[in-house]
Amino acid sequence: MRFTKEYDLSSLMISISGVRGKIGQGFGLEEALAFSKSFASMMNGGTVVIGRDSRPSGPYLESLLTSALLASGNSVLTLGLVPTPTTKAVVNLSKANGGIMISASHNPMDWNAFKFISKKGFFFSAEENKKLLSIIQNSSYAKEQISPKGYIDSGEDYIDLHLSSVLKRVNVTKIKKKKFTVFVDAVGGAGSYVVPRFLQMLGCKVVAHNCNPDGTFPRPPEPTAAALKSVEPYFRKSKADIGFALDPDADRLVLFSPKRGAVSEEYTLPLALMNVLSSAKKKAKVVVNLSTSFLNEDVSSRFGAEVIRSKVGEANVVEEMLKTKAVFGGEGNGGVIDPNIPSFGRDTLSGIAHILNLMAETGKSIDALLAELPELYMEKQSFPLAKGMSLESLYEKFQSTFSPKVISEKDGLWMYVSDSWIHIRPSNTEPIFRVITETKSKSDLDATLKRVKQCVES
Repeated sequence: MRFTKEYDLSSLMISISGVRGKIGQGFGLEEALAFSKSFASMMNGGTVVIGRDSRPSGPYLESLLTSALLASGNSVLTLGLVPTPTTKAVVNLSKANGGIMISASHNPMDWNAFKFISKKGFFFSAEENKKLLSIIQNSSYAKEQISPKGYIDSGEDYIDLHLSSVLKRVNVTKIKKKKFTVFVDAVGGAGSYVVPRFLQMLGCKVVAHNCNPDGTFPRPPEPTAAALKSVEPYFRKSKADIGFALDPDADRLVLFSPKRGAVSEEYTLPLALMNVLSSAKKKAKVVVNLSTSFLNEDVSSRFGAEVIRSKVGEANVVEEMLKTKAVFGGEGNGGVIDPNIPSFGRDTLSGIAHILNLMAETGKSIDALLAELPELYMEKQSFPLAKGMSLESLYEKFQSTFSPKVISEKDGLWMYVSDSWIHIRPSNTEPIFRVITETKSKSDLDATLKRVKQCVES
């Protein structure tokens, strides 16, 4: 779709997760400038926080964005290389008008993105994204000022406030007494400095791996158990009590355990949830998205908590958490959300702190805690949409094949079928659709996946 005579934004991924694309193949300087000018126009001469990950395109995109902001009379609080949750937290703590995280998260290095943040550190809502695009469509940018009064400042002190806010959520003294050895793989991304520093504040001995943010990703950027197989020998050699792997912007967290090695990202949230619910009131509410494992229902039932399912996407989970006054939430991709931390979004520091606190309070190893959770039988698949097939016709095929007991259409198609569920939806971040399946046994999973394949390929 061509929005204006000047910019063709059709090759970009524009969603609740911001705008992202390949450098020079959709997300070039002209497109980045359009979004920079539009965002700057929405900030109304206030202060804007900027953070970025380690991608080589980050510095020049930051310079472009800074120029657009200063030209329209805004001030800039620059954080440099920091996790996405830190950027969000600083927007909240500094009472800024908004912020941008420059990161394409788990996408390859030749991608980059702007993640737009509004007041109080929340990602842009659908309405705010609509306004952002409208400004581009109508070229209704704020005029450049001849004598702008904005300035650039460092947000270093605010980074420390984010770390302190996470520490307040756990028993730091008890964690320090355990003197945990912790392995960290930051994939050379935004968590390379902040996460080891945070662990040292908890009295941990840190074994840093892939914590050199030199603009390359030494392993696949999405921290799945499969992607982390090559890292397992380094973790085992470290003799660490637990390991944590991050994505490039450090809002997703995956664990290593001494016995299992890298485990599914689906285990991160229920382990953190165990720590939170152990001190929460009965009938507490927890929000996860439709693509997140049953494991969270299992943990919540032990504490009398209710699980509510939202649309996929951090902004959607947060919106539901605010609406229901949930005590905790997150996504099965390793995203932990604690509403008591000013990032109020997926935050690796929060996940790390809650899991280490659970180990310290219970006196149990990470392997012992994992053994308390049910086995996980889940498969996450991605497919291009077959030529000539619409998503609607694909959904109809799945419904006729599986005859589900419960259906939700709030986000693609979610079906509950005899102690299992299947979720089919287009990706927010890639030109594909995803099919996620969870069952209660390996045999059921294998049988379900065969039927999924028939739906997709026939």
